[in-house]
Amino acid sequence: MRQALLLVVLTFSSLATAQSCTSYVVINAWEPRLHIDIQTLKGDDFLAKMGDSELPVVSFSQGYNSRLLVLLEVDGAEKNEKIGDVVDTVTRMVRQAPEGKPVAFGVYADHAVFTKGFVADPDKRSAEIGAIIEESESLGKRVSLFDSLHESLKLFGQHQPGDTVLLVASPYDDKSSHSSGDVEREFLTTGTRLMIMLREPLSDVSRDFTHTFERRMFVDLPERTGGAYSEWDPHFFGFSWRGYMLGVRMPDNVRKPKKWQLKLQPSAARSFSHSKLFYPELVPPCQATAVEKAKQ
Repeated sequence: MRQALLLVVLTFSSLATAQSCTSYVVINAWEPRLHIDIQTLKGDDFLAKMGDSELPVVSFSQGYNSRLLVLLEVDGAEKNEKIGDVVDTVTRMVRQAPEGKPVAFGVYADHAVFTKGFVADPDKRSAEIGAIIEESESLGKRVSLFDSLHESLKLFGQHQPGDTVLLVASPYDDKSSHSSGDVEREFLTTGTRLMIMLREPLSDVSRDFTHTFERRMFVDLPERTGGAYSEWDPHFFGFSWRGYMLGVRMPDNVRKPKKWQLKLQPSAARSFSHSKLFYPELVPPCQATAVEKAKQ
């Protein structure tokens, strides 16, 4: 009898374990009035739902270490002083990224070139960035925005929570074989966040005016992936490290990215009445080992 009872208990325990698992998502909380990240929230402050069903937040961390790839458009920099200054500023910011943070760097025009991978050591990172910058003047005069974004995603390999591409560019493409739709699907499927800072202000008389697909992507895709879009705000450079990694309990039958909702619990929302949460519109299926890599 005791053996039979034990067997029943083990069976139901196995079923309970099989019916749910944990998905990990990196999100950011922003206070627009003060122009600061909100970094005092706790796991209990978040309410996650999928349709009418609540998704319990089972883990919470600010000690993650997500990967950042900075992708910089460099065409025209040698002829336009303002563009050249932006290229120099962004390059310096990447060189000065905090020690221990895995950062990659790429530049593009006609095509893109990247550092060999994500580098956490500042000296090694600086040396690789120097080699990339030396190639920037030989990248041609045409612009492959979508192809370069496609190539940047390949650099990440297996997805890890918080993976982020920071694109500093203009919404213009005159060469790519990939479309904006291709790139959108890749970002949403992989769960990679897209951050965008404009390389220069948009102008009705500039080349950017007629490129509606690129301009729509610049505004829409960052929000859909949990990233952010700004004209030029260096504060967002460290956005991928100043958020929260949430572990969300998921139904086991969720096998692909699915829409969800995330907001602050009423008690937390009262304290931060103007807060904005940056989170992807699709929550990824459960990850087994990737979250451990992101925490290292």
